[in-house]
Amino acid sequence: MLKSLHSQTSRRASRRQRGVTLIEALVALLVMSFGMLALVGLMSNLRRGADLAKQRSEAMRIARAEMATLKTFTTVTRTAATPAATPAYSDISAQAATPLTPADSNTTYSIERLVTQLAGARHVRVSVAWTDRAGDPQFVNLDTVVAAVDPLFSAAVGFTPPAGPVTQPSGRSPLIPPGAKQLDGKISAFSPNNTPTNIWIFNNVTGVITGTCNLPINTVLSALTAAAVEGCKNGARVGYLLSGVIRFSNSNPPNPSAPGGTAIDLGLAITGGSYSLPQLVNGAPVMSGGSMVLDTFTASAPTPAPDCFDDAPTTSPSAQPFVTYNCIVYPDTTTKLWAGKLELTGITIGTTASEYRVCRYSADYNGNGSRFTTDLKALENEEHPEVYGKVTGSLARQNFLVIRGDLDCPTAPAVNPSAGVFADYSTIQLQPAPGP
Repeated sequence: MLKSLHSQTSRRASRRQRGVTLIEALVALLVMSFGMLALVGLMSNLRRGADLAKQRSEAMRIARAEMATLKTFTTVTRTAATPAATPAYSDISAQAATPLTPADSNTTYSIERLVTQLAGARHVRVSVAWTDRAGDPQFVNLDTVVAAVDPLFSAAVGFTPPAGPVTQPSGRSPLIPPGAKQLDGKISAFSPNNTPTNIWIFNNVTGVITGTCNLPINTVLSALTAAAVEGCKNGARVGYLLSGVIRFSNSNPPNPSAPGGTAIDLGLAITGGSYSLPQLVNGAPVMSGGSMVLDTFTASAPTPAPDCFDDAPTTSPSAQPFVTYNCIVYPDTTTKLWAGKLELTGITIGTTASEYRVCRYSADYNGNGSRFTTDLKALENEEHPEVYGKVTGSLARQNFLVIRGDLDCPTAPAVNPSAGVFADYSTIQLQPAPGP
């Protein structure tokens, strides 16, 4: 009997144990269900976050591309003669929201442009908006200020190039033309008249022309190697580059920042003349009664005669807006210096409406001396004086403006960023020779 009671008690305990195990399993299943729900929510949030990051990156790329497009204008003011495809600063204006769906994108962006006129510039805001996966609105804004500065002259006349062998990011002197092909770490090759048979070899550090090469007619500049110019890279005489741009204006009065005229056939020559340099003591100018004391010198035209090349049109009328020129000037073999006056030839110079007056873009850009002289004769060579004196290296950005002979060479305000003036477009008469 005792054995029967023990057997019944064991069976009841076994049944109670099985019931507890089932409850534990149900509780574990419930807990796991909550965990799975939380995991699903986390995965959804992670996916939305990754999607939003991709969309924000894409929106930023679109905004930056829009900003870059606005800054690539090639002229300040659009005129009747400006080709329709040419971007102009005057075209920068507000734009209503426009949709854009990039390839492989899962949303459509709305691009809006807001423009506010400032003194000599425009404040531009590009806003890119879209709706994310959860239906929430998103946006990115980019702001910039675009100055009304002619891209051709913003660097050409606004800043004086360094006198020493300062290199730019490409690893060579800023005096070397941008179109020159770098052959190795030491030299670059440049074709002054876009004819690969005529090549000038530049020292990458100094910007000095060390040799000239006459190569076969089938030479391609882009494929030129250092080995091809090994025999001519070091000539008997070094040469200095003299280069710039010639613009043309037919308006009355002339517009030095946006000339708007078309190029004519012309040439260039370097002649002799008188030039003035400040009298220095221990590197400082000598002053007398508040004025700088100047020494006057007489310059003879360099010998041999410089070789000048330009891309002036040979027919008229022409749609070409400007002329670029490049001259190689040979300094004296003893002093390594040259002096002279660069003039335009091949055009009728005079003071009537049917003749031409030549102005040089010139001013005291670095503000270190010519303010003491009223005739601006003490300008440094980099600042395009009337006559170059004691030139010790290459000169770039020596620019001209050709206007009607019966008009005066235009002046412009000095650089004043607070007033929206970022470049000095002042010009001074060069031809006909100004009076005393």
